[in-house]
This record gives sequence, C-alpha cells and structure tokens, in this order.
Amino acid sequence: MGKEDVYIINAEDILESYSQAAGTRQGPRLIGEEGDRTAARTRRARGNARAVVASTLSLFLCGAGQAYNGQPKLGFFLFLTEVLAVVGHWSVIKLWPMLRDVGYIFAVTEWEIFVFLAISDFLMVFFLLYNVAQAYHQAELDGNAFEGLRRPILAGIASLLLPGWGQLLNAQLGKALFFLFCLLTEVYVVTLLLLLPSFRFLAELDLGRLLAGRETRIAMGIVCFAALIWAMSAYDAYLVARYRRAR
Repeated sequence: MGKEDVYIINAEDILESYSQAAGTRQGPRLIGEEGDRTAARTRRARGNARAVVASTLSLFLCGAGQAYNGQPKLGFFLFLTEVLAVVGHWSVIKLWPMLRDVGYIFAVTEWEIFVFLAISDFLMVFFLLYNVAQAYHQAELDGNAFEGLRRPILAGIASLLLPGWGQLLNAQLGKALFFLFCLLTEVYVVTLLLLLPSFRFLAELDLGRLLAGRETRIAMGIVCFAALIWAMSAYDAYLVARYRRAR
C-alpha cells in the first residue's frame, strides 16, 4: 500500500484563517469609515466659528452674541441690564446728595451706602463674564466644539487690543475669562479711586490722610499690573496659536 498524506487541522488554525479573512474583508473598510468620520468631525469642529463670533459680539455689546445664537429675549434682557447699569452709575453720581439725605432718614450712613453700591457694582464684573461665556457655550451646543482658528498673528493682535480676546480665538474660554476678569477688576479699582475724593465721608474716616503720599505708588502698581496682564495675554495667545498650528 502507498503512503497516504495525513493533515492535522487544529482549532487554532481555523480561528486564525477566519480572523485573517474577516480582517481582509471588513478591516480596511471599517478603518476607512472610522477615519472618514473622524476627519469629518475634525473639519466641522475647526470650521465651527459660531462660538468665537458669538462670544466676540457679546464681548463688545452685552446680548449681541445671544441674539446671534437665536436667543433674542435673553439678548435683549442682557442688553437692557447693561443700559440700566450705565444709567444707574450716572444717576448715583448726579443724585448722590439726595441719596445721602434719604439714607440719613433711615439711619444709614454715607459710608454704608457707598459700600453697598461698590459691592453691587463689582458684581457687574461677573455679569459681563457670564454674558461672554453663555454666548460661547450656546454656540457650541447649537453646532460643534470650536478648536480655535490657529492664526498666531491674529490671536496675538486681538489680545493686544483687548486681553482675553485672543484666547477666545484659540478656543480657550477659561483663559479668556481670567484675563477679562483681571482687566475689568483693574478698571473697577481705578474708577473707585477716582471717585473717592468726591465723597464727604472721607474726612470722617480720615482716608484722605491714609492715602496721602501713596497715590503715586498705587497708580504705578496698577499700571504695572495692567501692563503685565496685557503682555501675558498677547504672548499667550500668540504662543498657543502657533503651537497648535505647528502640531
């Protein structure tokens, strides 16, 4: 009798052959489809400039970004709040003697009125930050996530004009709000220092003597801090945009 060839097929051989066949038929197609979907999402994310447009509009005019996002009622409410705040500031300065007299009727001192108004005024800083953040987030909810424009020169110039603006162009809302908070706080402090000498209660509290000889140092400190924040914001915006563009 002639010798017969005997082939032994193991289970591992069957599974390996099936895996190779399945990978050949479906693997490239699935990988290709997943890659196409990822690329499409990336293109949509980069192309969604609604977030930066809405936040920029709200940055310069309260409620404008909300109107751009299709929220006219909220936009009008925020704009009306800003208008009332401006009118309120003007009214307080013009009607301060009358407010002081009314306060005396209810046993409220001029200093207490001033502290209450100063605290209320500082809350406007957070209102302005909310106005920008809400417009940014709503635009992303309506579309896709924004990943930045990746234009170093544009981002640097934007933050040079207004700290935090370049960070918005780079899709860094947290940094943008930080630099804006620093800027608005500086404006608040400077305005407060300019208004203090016009109030009569300074004589009673002897704050005039306390501040005497220190105005120059306080002013120089605020200017140096403002310049530092301004430079940091512009440099950070340029550096981040350049890094993302290179990557």
